[in-house]
Amino acid sequence: MKIIINEHQLILLSETYKRDRWDAEYADEYPKYRKLLISMLKQDVKSWGKAHGSTYLMNDKKEPLFAHRSGSKTLYYDYSLDKEIENSIPYHILSRHLKNAVYDYFNGLFPDLEIKEVSGANIG
Repeated sequence: MKIIINEHQLILLSETYKRDRWDAEYADEYPKYRKLLISMLKQDVKSWGKAHGSTYLMNDKKEPLFAHRSGSKTLYYDYSLDKEIENSIPYHILSRHLKNAVYDYFNGLFPDLEIKEVSGANIG
């Protein structure tokens, strides 16, 4: 059996996470908020684990706050984090930069896990 990969498929295979196109114009603003956002994301994380092809970061009640699905290479963060951070950071800043902070935080802990997409979800 011979497998042929055309140019389009090759591009898809090498695709990695990148900032959403609708907030790309604010990329230069992110370094100003990066440290604050990451410190807020990690304050509730107390443990981690692996199960069913996924890697989880959990709070003190063992409820998942982050879930990385190795098959799809998607990183999900629980919407509860959104709501908690929104009390301290204006929504327009949060909406522009949260996904990037989630990516940076998780990637810092697990640099060997490939992430192609970051998305909010009801994980718990």
